[in-house]
Amino acid sequence: MGNIFKFLAAGVLAASVHSPATAAVVNFTGNGEFSNISNCGGGSPGCSITNNGNVLNMSGASNQQNKPSTLTITDITGSNITTNKNDYVIGMITWVNRATYNTDTNFNVKYTFTLNFTSPTNSSDFQPFYLNIQQTTNPAPDNVFNISQSTLNGLGPFTLNGVTVSDIHFVEYGDGWYDGSKWTNPEGGTSKLKIVADFTFAAAPPVPEPSTWAMMILGFAGVGFMAYRRKRGGSALTTA
Repeated sequence: MGNIFKFLAAGVLAASVHSPATAAVVNFTGNGEFSNISNCGGGSPGCSITNNGNVLNMSGASNQQNKPSTLTITDITGSNITTNKNDYVIGMITWVNRATYNTDTNFNVKYTFTLNFTSPTNSSDFQPFYLNIQQTTNPAPDNVFNISQSTLNGLGPFTLNGVTVSDIHFVEYGDGWYDGSKWTNPEGGTSKLKIVADFTFAAAPPVPEPSTWAMMILGFAGVGFMAYRRKRGGSALTTA
């Protein structure tokens, strides 16, 4: 009978300390970098990359304190995400298009976007874009070609431990527009091209209610008591 009481005590203890499994928590960084400028040499001043690869200064100067048009990468950090998210921003480029002169009307630059997860599991991938930038004669809008959604589709989806990251795509905000492969910004406009994604968390398994635990323990007790009665009854017959 002592073993039965030990078993019941263990069941009661398990029920009292039981808690749901730790939910998935997402932490990530979305980093971008410009590199490898080509065909940019005739404008004055010429193209350059600054701020550790995060800023592309386009060729030419404007009447606004001699500042060129710029593409600026914003690195994104996502911390302690625990619920479903739709169109969550994981990367961004801001284009300030100033009315410039003495430009290179057609040059190229490499843009690389890297997505790195540190939890719930370590996972990472990167996608390069070989951009063609055309600074057309004012007042026509300027264009960034080859920033293609079909190329971005090669990034993900990610299947992590308890969460899926999917539907990674570009969304434009501001004065410009995006057609899936070309990003356009009018003279004097400011446009943001964001990379967004959906985070979908797996449903947690249901946790038994306290009343359910009580019924389970009573059931165990009943089974144990019946086994005990049978054992005692069998012993009595043997010794008769």
